[in-house]
Amino acid sequence: MKADAEKAARAVFARELEEVKPTKEELKESVYNINQLTSALKKAVAKDVEIRVVGSVVRGTHLRGESDIDIFLLFPKKYKRDRITKEGLDYAKRIVREKGDSYEVKYAEHPYTRVYLNSLGVRADVVPAFKIDNIEDMITAVDRSPMHADFVNKQLSDRQRDEVRLLKYLLKRQSLYGAEVMTSGFSGYLCELLIIHYGSLLNLLENVADFKLPVLIDPRNRATINDKSLVKRFNSQFVVIDPVDKDRNVAAGVSMETLGKFVMLCRAFTVKPSVAFFHGRGFSSSRVKGLLASFIKKSGLDMYVVSTRVPDKSEDIVWPQLRKVSEFVLNTVERSGFRVYFSIPIISGRHGLLVFFAPSEKLVTRMQKGPSVFIRKAQEEFVKSHPRSIAMTVRGETIYALEKNKYESIEYLLRDVAAGRIFGRRKDITLKGSRLMINTLPKDCAEDAYVWLLEDLGLLSES
Repeated sequence: MKADAEKAARAVFARELEEVKPTKEELKESVYNINQLTSALKKAVAKDVEIRVVGSVVRGTHLRGESDIDIFLLFPKKYKRDRITKEGLDYAKRIVREKGDSYEVKYAEHPYTRVYLNSLGVRADVVPAFKIDNIEDMITAVDRSPMHADFVNKQLSDRQRDEVRLLKYLLKRQSLYGAEVMTSGFSGYLCELLIIHYGSLLNLLENVADFKLPVLIDPRNRATINDKSLVKRFNSQFVVIDPVDKDRNVAAGVSMETLGKFVMLCRAFTVKPSVAFFHGRGFSSSRVKGLLASFIKKSGLDMYVVSTRVPDKSEDIVWPQLRKVSEFVLNTVERSGFRVYFSIPIISGRHGLLVFFAPSEKLVTRMQKGPSVFIRKAQEEFVKSHPRSIAMTVRGETIYALEKNKYESIEYLLRDVAAGRIFGRRKDITLKGSRLMINTLPKDCAEDAYVWLLEDLGLLSES
């Protein structure tokens, strides 16, 4: 990185840190809230249950205005798994006492409680887990979380904690942050490990700009691994070994698309640093519908939207199902001879949207590819299975049948999809009774659906 670019980058970091680092008053308030919560829990839990506060607040890597608290109730291993779940939920409910306070049960590997304490103006997750000293003793996946906190707290300097904040903020503003399955982005823990591994944010961005697959990282030993067997072992081209669990890839949730976007971001920033990267893709929220309409007009494509209702369940449950449905419909469309340029599934509230951008075209007939004419049995079976073909021809050594297409346009095909005549049901999602819309989204669809769509199309750079 050139000296002038490096100087500019450091100036950008200094400016943005003033915006993202919690104020002294906010940090003081967080400490007060943590003390109030832990004091209330101490009165509720059994004496052999340890209360541990983990997460970004105690690691000193949280962003301004994001002081949510993670409290773990660490049970001795003598307890049964179902017992710690039951008692963990019971203990969390006991601290919800004031008028306006509430709680909800959330689900990860096992249930935990999210409490909303109106009296403190705070949200906290109370998670039951087993107390372990060695990873070999792990019973549930969350058992290692306190070990993560211990490792990070020992490794990060104060400067690096601030640089983790900057990295998180940069990724958030570019919509690359979040371990949720729908986002497929960088988790907070992964951000911390990357800063630990590369030593600084600037060094991280410079290295990511030169990434070549596979990327294999060992943060505990500050080493880049040259062992291609890890790709097969973890089924991933991006592997960051968990310092407290060598059998876990912390980057498993990061999609290749997200990693690719981050690489391009780093290349652009290191060439010409600017605060604009930390402000996200600039756009006016009031213009999202206009931007989408402009794209449709300029591209000459039509936007086909199959809108269905999704159940009121966690996005981590519904999203993979919707994505699979989208892939099935896309394959059906393409097998019918139609071209789809973009296929984008979206969840917006209770809406499940299957969005397809495709050129306007009619296919009265289509060429069906067959086998080599030199494979006699296969060739003869192909001819028999296409008795209504308009014509047959041989190109090279391959036989083709010209047939009348079942659907003359993608619109007709998707109308059958929306009516439930092609796709049945995938667990919680059915398309029967859904709607097909062309070049528009449902009127009650939230603005974030437009933002998601434009972001996937790379259009949010248009202000």
